[in-house]
Amino acid sequence: MNAHADAVDGLASEGDPEAAPSRPRDGGFSLIEMIVAVSLMGIAAVSILGGLWSATRVSRIGNDKAKVEAVLSSATDRLTGWAYLPCPAQDANGGYLPVIQAASATVGWPGSTVAILGIQYWSPTGDATGSWSSQNGLGGSDCNPAVGLTNARTLQKVTIRVTAPDGRTSRQLEVVKNDVFPGTRDL
Repeated sequence: MNAHADAVDGLASEGDPEAAPSRPRDGGFSLIEMIVAVSLMGIAAVSILGGLWSATRVSRIGNDKAKVEAVLSSATDRLTGWAYLPCPAQDANGGYLPVIQAASATVGWPGSTVAILGIQYWSPTGDATGSWSSQNGLGGSDCNPAVGLTNARTLQKVTIRVTAPDGRTSRQLEVVKNDVFPGTRDL
């Protein structure tokens, strides 16, 4: 064969798909392959971010619970160590509230996260029993802390509540204060 015939045969074979030499496929991806790959990466990213968000939220809730317990413990310690106030509602310094609200500073929370829900007073009866009353049996000059022990001045039940700043976690506790040994306060 001559060179001219080879050239003609080469032209004839270009149009014939069976006669054409196979060329390697281009290394790119089709549009469908790209859509599938991006979708799978998106699903994986959403799953990972969802897991991280859940772990962060659980950690924050656990942290708030621990802080509520710490503040409640501190408030209880402060209240039990504070002087007995015969008439806390009439105390010029705000009664027990400022004492327990100072506990919130231990975790950097505002004082409003600690509250007194109520104070009940022991009301004794003649047969060595008694009951709790929301009314203080003392008034006037009896509210002076220097007044000696009386039946109505023995016990107070103070209910304290601590709530996390976001309002999701809250605990309360009742603390009973006594003035059974008022003379030992100065020891």
